[in-house]
Amino acid sequence: MIGLFRNIIDKISIYRIQIFIGVSVVVLILLLLIQIRWIGRARSLNEEQFNHRVGMALHESVDEFTKDRQSCEAMRAYMNKSKFDANDSALLESEVDRLDSIIKEQFQNYQIQSPYNIEVLTTADEQPRSKCFYYSLRKALSHDKAVLNVYFQKREQSLMDSMGSMFVLSMILILILFAFFGITVFSLIKDKKILGRTTDLINNIAHEFKTPMATIALAGKMLGREKIYSDGNQVVHYSNMISSENNRLKKQIDQLLKLSCIERGELQMNSNSFHAHSILEECSEALSVRLSEREGTIFFNKNAKNDLIKGDQELIQNVMFNLLDNAMKYSTEKPEITIETKNVNGDFRVFVSDKGIGMTKEEQKQIFERYYRAPTGDRHDVKGFGIGLSYSRMIIDAHKGSINVWSKRNFGSTFTVILPQA
Repeated sequence: MIGLFRNIIDKISIYRIQIFIGVSVVVLILLLLIQIRWIGRARSLNEEQFNHRVGMALHESVDEFTKDRQSCEAMRAYMNKSKFDANDSALLESEVDRLDSIIKEQFQNYQIQSPYNIEVLTTADEQPRSKCFYYSLRKALSHDKAVLNVYFQKREQSLMDSMGSMFVLSMILILILFAFFGITVFSLIKDKKILGRTTDLINNIAHEFKTPMATIALAGKMLGREKIYSDGNQVVHYSNMISSENNRLKKQIDQLLKLSCIERGELQMNSNSFHAHSILEECSEALSVRLSEREGTIFFNKNAKNDLIKGDQELIQNVMFNLLDNAMKYSTEKPEITIETKNVNGDFRVFVSDKGIGMTKEEQKQIFERYYRAPTGDRHDVKGFGIGLSYSRMIIDAHKGSINVWSKRNFGSTFTVILPQA
């Protein structure tokens, strides 16, 4: 029993965000239904109050009209006639207008402001209009079939207007509630994704740091041996090994620190003019040994006649190195990398293409996000922190440029960097 309870708790812990979102959605839907129900009931109550006020106003209007017995007798006489002449119609219209003025005054007393029309029906065949109010004039006119009919032209709108700010405020609050819920859910999902990538980053850092540290420890241990210590060539060899691994660690740490500085807006950039072709050649040269080990090649098409750009040379060089390094890491068998430069509309453009494993459209949308690492397919020796492209985009953005990618799974990728000319 205890084991089953623990399993349930574990399941809840694993899916706590999904459970939170599900429960929240149900609660919001219930709140929405309750609000809609409340609005419906409020409208019904408002309609009942409106009907009551209209009924009271019509009752008092007919009572006021009945006080003038001479007018009532005249109106009854006109209504009993089978035929009307022009004079009768004018007199009847005059009496109806007097009744209308009384009704208007009573409506104002009862705060009824909706526009309306009145009719006085004289036969049973004339039925009142739909959604109208009618009041018997039998007592006032001593006429069994006389009915006063009042038709409101914008009754529904009047009811909604009477609810006024309460209805509008309720709808605004509902929309705000749903908006904040959506933002909260989006933030939770995003934070969970970043947390997962942060965990991967920590694992990658531990793995990346472990290798050079182990190499340095081994080289230090070897230098402590008397046989190695007495051999000058061996001492130089192990010293160079320590220096190389130390430089590797330093570069990795510097990249992490610079990324942190960029995110906080504290990175200091040195602005100077330099030739982009030179740094591209230096990056290619830095990768030449690793590239030759895999029998790879780099093709350099210098189509840009003006390669002078302005910015922080070291940071731009780091970006270009990251792109070339990724092109090599994500290439299968013998890497084929192409570097092409162009001048377009006053900009300097660099295209870094490979024939590697490529990416899907979904992966391309996330490739510049912090800590994201694209799947490596059949390659299991791809190292890195997952910050290279995020770092690169921040650097290029800081130089008022842009970086984007085109890729297709199993066909390779092309990264395009656009920088303003000096």
